[in-house]
This record gives sequence, C-alpha cells and structure tokens, in this order.
Amino acid sequence: MGWRWLRDRTDWVSAGIALVLLLTAQATIPLPASAAPVKPTMWVEPATAERTPLGPAQASGAVIWAHGLSMHDEDSRSPTPPYVKALGEQGWDTFRLNRLREAESLSGTASRLARAARDLRAQGYRRIGVAGQSFGAFAALAAVAEDGVADAVIATAPAAYGSFSESFETWRANATELYRLLGQIGDTPVMLVFFHGDSYDPGGRADASRAILAAAERRSRDLIIDQPADLIGHSAAASGLFARRFASCIGRFIAGSIRTDADEETCESPWGRRPAADRKPVRVGATLAAASPAASFDLKGSWYGFYRNGREVTLRIDSVTREAEGERVSATYLLGAGLVPEERAESSRRNGRFTKGELVFDEPDLNQLRYRLRPDGALAGSWHSRDGAAALDTVLRRLP
Repeated sequence: MGWRWLRDRTDWVSAGIALVLLLTAQATIPLPASAAPVKPTMWVEPATAERTPLGPAQASGAVIWAHGLSMHDEDSRSPTPPYVKALGEQGWDTFRLNRLREAESLSGTASRLARAARDLRAQGYRRIGVAGQSFGAFAALAAVAEDGVADAVIATAPAAYGSFSESFETWRANATELYRLLGQIGDTPVMLVFFHGDSYDPGGRADASRAILAAAERRSRDLIIDQPADLIGHSAAASGLFARRFASCIGRFIAGSIRTDADEETCESPWGRRPAADRKPVRVGATLAAASPAASFDLKGSWYGFYRNGREVTLRIDSVTREAEGERVSATYLLGAGLVPEERAESSRRNGRFTKGELVFDEPDLNQLRYRLRPDGALAGSWHSRDGAAALDTVLRRLP
C-alpha cells in the first residue's frame, strides 16, 4: 500500500475530523467546564526556542521550515537542522511547521504551510522563505505553486513516496511527482538539494529538474545542488557539515542577493578545506618514516579535516619514539568549535602507538582516535567515545 495509501488515508481522516469539528461547533449543548482542550495537530512555533524573534521591522525576513514524515516516530519532535539555526544567526526569524502523523497529508501540509507564509507576510516581514526536508520538501514546493506565497523555496532531499527498500511500488514517484510539482511553480525561485546515498532518490533528478525549470517561462533564478562531497544519505541536510557549507548561500538565496551565475561550486563555502583563522597549527618535522624503517607511511607535518557534525579537527604529530613493540607517538589533537555555544574549541595532548599500519590513541579516560593511510595519501580517521555509544569518521589531509 505504501506512502500513497497513507497520504490518501490521511486526507479522508482529515476530512472526517473537519466534519466532526463542524458538527460540534453547531451543537447547542456546551462542553463541560472540565473538558480538556483539543490538542492541535498542526502548529507553528519558533525554530529555535532559545532565540527570540527580532520581529518584522528588524529581521531580514522570515523562514518557515517543515520537517519530514516518519512511519514510526513523530517528526514534530525532531531537532531543527543546524542550517535553519544558522539562518537565525544571519538575521532571519526562523519558524517551523510541526504536524502530528495522524494529520499528515501532502495537500493539507502544503496548504497549512502556505497559510503560515501568508501570515508572516501579513505581519510585515519583507522576505519570506519556505523550506522543507523530505516530505516537508514536497510540501514546501506544493505550497509555493501560487506566486506571492514566498520569495524562495528550499527543498532538501524531497521525498513523499517511500524508499527503495520499503516502498518500491511507489518509490519512483519521488521523481515523477517532483517533476509535476516543479512544472506547477510560477516564478518563485527554487533551490533543490540532492544527496549521494539517499535511498529515497530514484536518481537523475538534478538534471531532469534543471531541464524542467529551464524550459518553463520563469523569471526567477534557480539553484540545484547535486550530491555535494562528503554529505551522504537522506538526512545529510541535518548535519553540521551542511550548515557550515551551505547556510550562508541559502540565506543569500532567500534574500534574492545570490549571484546571477551562481552554481553549486560558487554556492558552497570553502569551510573544511583550510583551518579557521584561530586554528592554525604549528608546522612540525617529526615523521614516522624517519623514526623507523618499518613505518609504512610518512606523517610529517599537520593533518586537517572535519567531522560531519561541523567541527574542524587537526592532528599534529610532535614526536615519535621507537620502542620494542613499535613506535610511540606524541601528538596534539585540536578540535574546533561546534555550532552550539557549548561546543567550544579544545586541544589535548595525546600519546599513542603506531602498529600494523594503524595509528591509535587509546589513553584511559580519553576518547579513542584511530587513523590509517588511504591510497590517495589522506588519513582515514575515526573518533570513538569512551563508552562506545558514539563514533564519528573523518578524512584528514596534509596541510601544505
């Protein structure tokens, strides 16, 4: 039955609920004073609870984001993606449209999203952006079918018809229905983002979407980001890495100040390709190869990369001592600040060993670090929490 069945079913359920509410409103018998208030099934709230909206007079504009749809959990409880929070730091007032699964339908969500955007416009916000992830991305595109609802729409990993493994019968509609929606949009600028390794993506949607938008008689400037490097999976837009690379461009896109020749390469920021100004490591000369003929690769200098949560990392080899059981390595581990105030930049001294082609730092009371040389000369690294509950992968490249 798949997701199409779910969509149709929720349309009928929504209609039934509306009828019951109408009949209730016309009834002459008052509700008991102790009756519990009706719980809303869709509501708008600030995207970041700790951030006070600036208001229409001071904000650059307003952005309303719609979450996805889970078959098992309430996505209304899912975290707001870091890129939306980053838009708040750029001066936008950010909101999210929450929905309970019982009320979820594509048409209903799109209609409510469009109404929320119009309400924000009526409050006096100068620019309005509508954004969404997965099912929310489909709803965002449907919401702006009428010109004037928003000044831009951002759709990340659009999907409303299931994944390859769970809903193969309807899965291809994630492409065909997307193309139908794109054909209905008037002049609202469209930004689409597709990710590598997305099991909801039938493939080839970026090129087909470009062709559809280019063929339409539109005056808007559209932007399609197709499988950016190191961002993998259906939920890649929820990563700190996506926020670091694309939040600035998204803000400019909604503001209408994006370059006329903007493309995927010019949109992406250079974050992660070189250290931030406050994270310039000292160049050192120790090498494993010089320390021991048995060492299989050279670690001279400092190595730089990033984790998917949006934090920079630098490993600086300070000294190497040959011992009977292998090479003992002393290093400095530098971790950049995260996207929340609690994640401050930090550094630590690490003592590890090089054995069997792997560099391991496994001191008591510290998180474990492991590195191996890749064929391209980079270091494939991993961070493991001491309790084994969390892990992060990275690729470190030698700094010039």
